[in-house]
Amino acid sequence: MADTLKQNLQVNLVPLGPEHLDATFRWLCDAELRRRIDSLGGEPTRQGNEAYWQNKWQDKTQENYAILDSQKKHVGNCGLSKICLHRKKAELWIYLGEKRRSGLGREACRKLLHRAFQEIKLNRVYVRVLADNGPAISFFRALGFSEEGRFRDDTFSNGRFVDSVCLGLLAKEYGR
Repeated sequence: MADTLKQNLQVNLVPLGPEHLDATFRWLCDAELRRRIDSLGGEPTRQGNEAYWQNKWQDKTQENYAILDSQKKHVGNCGLSKICLHRKKAELWIYLGEKRRSGLGREACRKLLHRAFQEIKLNRVYVRVLADNGPAISFFRALGFSEEGRFRDDTFSNGRFVDSVCLGLLAKEYGR
């Protein structure tokens, strides 16, 4: 894994580390953000957040990044999880805690896709999005993802079951 992915001056992805946990915890205290990214569980705690990331950092099938803007301010997190080199696929995830709708998320995803397809040489990258999160579905479609299926009653949110939509992008579709 490269220490820093740099393709665009507007956004840098750096390995997510302990120095990013304060901002991450602050963002996860936002109930609406937790709902949109389908983060399950009760109210987050600092200790729980740290334990969660310590566990993720040990998982060699993941790459987790802090998203930094052009002033090197930490504005969100993203990554590739469930990286399977044998099957040549991974799941992409992203959320911005700050500067939403600024284009930073799009640039961060482009960097992740470059990493996935050009550097790791994966064939497929997919995302799972709550079906009632129309802006996220539109966001991924604009990046070239296609809807592949629906997981019915996939999550329980706000007292009701919600479907999830799976969107995928293949290496042969990347960059079109």
